[in-house]
Amino acid sequence: MQLKYLLTGALLPLGLMANPTPEADVDSSLDARAFSRPQHCQIIGGATKVNCRSRPKTSSGMRTTLRRGNTYDFWCVRSGECVTINGFRNCGWHYIRGLDCYVSGHYTDNHCTLARLGSCSGDDDNDAADPF
Repeated sequence: MQLKYLLTGALLPLGLMANPTPEADVDSSLDARAFSRPQHCQIIGGATKVNCRSRPKTSSGMRTTLRRGNTYDFWCVRSGECVTINGFRNCGWHYIRGLDCYVSGHYTDNHCTLARLGSCSGDDDNDAADPF
């Protein structure tokens, strides 16, 4: 009986030291989206082509057009000009880093949400001085 207690007392500390623990020196100030991957989202709705604009507003210059049904890599959502289509209002513009342009959230599938993409960095700072 005493051998059982002796072995437990000797082996327990070894077992605890072998158990991995999270690293304490992780920098929590880093934004998780800086390391995230884009969401693959399909262009839906609208005509056969959708405008991808240089800024998140309809009067902004068009960089390219995207074909309905094609999938693109979207990185974040930025608040911009609100667009109303068929009674539904959307103020989110989804950013494609590779093309450096924005598409109204009306035209992307449900993989492109603010919850999945996150807000584009600097929105809070830039929107006050330059709303779009």
